[in-house]
Amino acid sequence: MPDSPLLKVERLTVSFGENEVVHGVDFDLQHGEILAIVGESGSGKSVTCSAIAGLLPRGGHITEGTCSHQPSGAQWAAAGTPANPPLGRGLSLVFQDPMSSLNPSMRIGWQVAEAALVHRQCSKSEARTLATALLNEVELPEPQTTFEKYPHELSGGQKQRVMIALALAADPEVLIADEPTTALDTTVQKSILALLKKVQEKRRMGVIFITHDLDVVHAIADRVLVMQHGRIVESGDVQSVLLHPAHPYTRALLRARDIEKFEQNSPTGIPLVRAVKASKWYGDFCAVRDVSLSIEKGERVGLIGESGSGKSTLGRMLIGMLPASSGTITFGENVVDPANRLSMDHLRKRAQLVFQDPYAALNPKLTVGSALEEVLHHAGVKATEATRRAQSLLEEVGLEASDASKYPNAFSGGQRQRIVIARALAMEPHFLVLDESVAALDVQIQRDVLALLDRIGRERSLTYLFISHDLDVVASFCNRLLILENGRIVEEGKTDQIMQHPSMEYTAELLDSRPKNLR
Repeated sequence: MPDSPLLKVERLTVSFGENEVVHGVDFDLQHGEILAIVGESGSGKSVTCSAIAGLLPRGGHITEGTCSHQPSGAQWAAAGTPANPPLGRGLSLVFQDPMSSLNPSMRIGWQVAEAALVHRQCSKSEARTLATALLNEVELPEPQTTFEKYPHELSGGQKQRVMIALALAADPEVLIADEPTTALDTTVQKSILALLKKVQEKRRMGVIFITHDLDVVHAIADRVLVMQHGRIVESGDVQSVLLHPAHPYTRALLRARDIEKFEQNSPTGIPLVRAVKASKWYGDFCAVRDVSLSIEKGERVGLIGESGSGKSTLGRMLIGMLPASSGTITFGENVVDPANRLSMDHLRKRAQLVFQDPYAALNPKLTVGSALEEVLHHAGVKATEATRRAQSLLEEVGLEASDASKYPNAFSGGQRQRIVIARALAMEPHFLVLDESVAALDVQIQRDVLALLDRIGRERSLTYLFISHDLDVVASFCNRLLILENGRIVEEGKTDQIMQHPSMEYTAELLDSRPKNLR
């Protein structure tokens, strides 16, 4: 490894207005090195890398310090000067959510080719050839066929591979990967991490890998920086920091990985939700095939499977958000029939969905109090009582009554998830479908939200269907698991039995793909 670092960050300080959020950060990135930056939400890790890339949100500015490309001596970020980062000229980024980064109306191949046209100044035919080669390098199947597809035709993991291809189109020396595997299931996450490592070694890039998952850090990184409140509190090689942490905050992050095991509920023996040979077809594609299941009152059931296995589709079918193509679904004594308005009005008061992304689930133009009151109004609650109930719901999920007057952008990701849970509770439901509801949260906030769901579940005698790709989280919370593969339930049983002695090879592969098993 050359003595001169590839990237040097010195005394980097970032403010939003008068509020300083990153305080005098110093670090180097070496040639061919993967440097992980870890910390909880709000620790400053993403803001630091946004400043390096010249992509600070509106209102953000560097107030002190510099970022420089050491081999050339080029400096592109300094206090009081316009940022001129080598974005697309030696530096590229891979973002967390490929769906919001890709143009839904443009074919995949031409999105990659466009990046090549902009950054390499080649001809259109050369750009197409290069884009096809990049799709092949990121191991997408049949790259020439994939070139012609639109984003909605690809899985989440395939979209993330496209994002990596887009980043590589600029032939970067430095790649910043911001939580690139957070929302992916374990087997896809494993393949994306392996791909990033392979590409990095082949191109000898320096990679800055932002994550809150310390198991991922252990699996992929050479060195690690730990950030808290906008400062680096500990740094060093991965083995030293993660096996022998010196700072109390690092030790707290490591303890947070050991997810609390919640006391398991005792089944009541009274069925609440049933499916008998339920299937869902989209043309010639069968998303859910002949699923039969029963969920008892008070149970917490985990629904596990890879992306595209049919988890979310099945969850929505159980509460009438999607009609079954065949088979029957019942809730209590009533058939779930999305075409029957009276049936659905009855069901919506008893069954609710909590979405994965609290940012997209809340209207940014409504105060959170108004968002809750809107639901209560639909349930027939009068205005004055709706205001009181909205404030009470916020307090129930651990927020303040005064938070009702605030807009969603005033809250952190964990707080927004609490608001989304409060909105689901407004209808006084008996059954909640939690669709990847803690997937994008860092480990400590994840624990807090799970503890909240545990408390509310006991106080309200709720039944949960917990959809997730994170087996460790589900195992801590659920008393029974259903394993879904290609739309079919291939294994089911008590949580401890499946986690310790899986009977199906597919389940064993899911368990082996967890990041803590990649070390």
